[in-house]
Amino acid sequence: MPVNPKLPARDSLYRLAQIGATLGVQLVRMTALSHDNVYAARPVEFDDDGDTKFVGNETFSVTNLAEPSDADGVIPAGTDAVAIDVEGRWIVFVRPPATGAAAFPAKVIGSTGGCGYTVREQVCTGFGQFADRQGAADLAAWNLAEMSLGPGAAIDDGTIVLVTTLTDSGSPPTLRYVFDHPAYAKYLD
Repeated sequence: MPVNPKLPARDSLYRLAQIGATLGVQLVRMTALSHDNVYAARPVEFDDDGDTKFVGNETFSVTNLAEPSDADGVIPAGTDAVAIDVEGRWIVFVRPPATGAAAFPAKVIGSTGGCGYTVREQVCTGFGQFADRQGAADLAAWNLAEMSLGPGAAIDDGTIVLVTTLTDSGSPPTLRYVFDHPAYAKYLD
């Protein structure tokens, strides 16, 4: 849709403030996990430098609707969010942090048997050069190309692959790592 430069842009924060005057909206900092998807929080506001600071000493509970209610939440303390008062209960919607990017380069450290491998996340240090990401943990990953072909364990240690993160269908979902390296590719002349 083409943009009409004569129409003013919509100020969503202004609309949020309008709604907040009737519903109860405030900026909060989650300070600790209480239980399940419920966190202790304190109100914050912006200071003159644009940083946030606590307002008073009040602590109250906020429920994070972006997390399941039957498992402990994983949002780190110190996370700021917009809380909305719904029927006397404060709610936020903060997605849990990802453990890395949706796809990232990784070095094969070794085979775990079959199509399973131990990999370590890499960072690009120059043209075609990689190094271990600082603080990167070894991860279990599966090579999709080997799942139904051959005896497995065909990828050499040190090979750089592009790993993709997926979540399984568990409750709560677990993050899984896969890559697709054509270990048994055949080339014709």
